[in-house]
Amino acid sequence: MSRYTGPRFRIARRLGGAELPGLFVPRELRRTYPPGQHGPTQRIKLSDYAIRLREKQKLRAHYGVSEKQVRRYMVAAKAAKGNTGTNLLVSLENRLDNVVFRLGFTRTIRAARQMVGHGHILVNGQRVDIPSYNCRVNDVISLSEKSKMKERVTAEINGPTSLALPSFLERFDADLKGVIRTQPEASDCPLVLNESLVVELYALSL
Repeated sequence: MSRYTGPRFRIARRLGGAELPGLFVPRELRRTYPPGQHGPTQRIKLSDYAIRLREKQKLRAHYGVSEKQVRRYMVAAKAAKGNTGTNLLVSLENRLDNVVFRLGFTRTIRAARQMVGHGHILVNGQRVDIPSYNCRVNDVISLSEKSKMKERVTAEINGPTSLALPSFLERFDADLKGVIRTQPEASDCPLVLNESLVVELYALSL
């Protein structure tokens, strides 16, 4: 599946200077206006559709998911009980690459996806190399004993962090592992996001 590999700050600028911790380490943007020749002077009033589309683009950029994946998550969120927007965020927060990122093993979800894909991560003692793997309560996420990433992960855990450990996770620094204690909530998503607008965007097409 293709992934965006272009300039990351360009996405943040296009989305109005949005903070996307899953895409890049949060920092102050020197230019918050849209990229391009007319970026600094653009004065465009966003339509209702554009506002909803921007919220979806934030979601995609942060979690690194494709349009096809978002639609699949939306279908499942609508079918499940409860608020559709909350169900959507919970599903995304339960992704293995996101859990590795929120445990502080990596600085971005992009890096966490690579770590999972290269077989460095164990779930309940078994190697899982699928970034979209759906983690469950009481799952133990750990680093493989044979992994060459131990020093890097230790440095990340002990270094300055941009995001606090969420309430649904517990981390054991000495063992380089974490446990999912409860289901995540919508408030655990680090994005400044109105998920109801994402639901409204797909209301007519799903």
